[in-house]
Amino acid sequence: MSGQPSQANSPTVATASTVACTNTKFTDSQNSDEKYLTAEIAKMQFPVGTCLFMVNAGDTPDKPGKTYVTVHLDVAASTSPDDLRPVATDIAHLLKKTEIGLRTSVVDINNWGAAKPKYQTLLTDENFQEHPWNGASTKAAEMAIWKIVDPE
Repeated sequence: MSGQPSQANSPTVATASTVACTNTKFTDSQNSDEKYLTAEIAKMQFPVGTCLFMVNAGDTPDKPGKTYVTVHLDVAASTSPDDLRPVATDIAHLLKKTEIGLRTSVVDINNWGAAKPKYQTLLTDENFQEHPWNGASTKAAEMAIWKIVDPE
């Protein structure tokens, strides 16, 4: 033994505040929906190692009056979109409570903000309006709503 205090007796709990998320993109080119959602999502308590990178939102061409939302995360340790399911579900809960959520038809969550993304696939809810995203179902059931897709 080195005489140092045992780590087992004083566990260190990592929190999201211990990870600096300095890579979030707030740009002048953001529309009002993107600015609002970026600010709201940035307030969330993300898991350690998960950072918001950027939010895109815009009109859905094939659904007049409806919006799409794409949330780009930076999760360096993620090896597949399945790793994003818990945080994607939390983002869907937040989005559903907003005015923008009332007109959102599609939500995509990806890891394209990572310095070296390990995959290009993403999570999508192509029927956002049909899902309550309010915690009424189990977390596992809500996480199962997300589909993994390969963008074309």
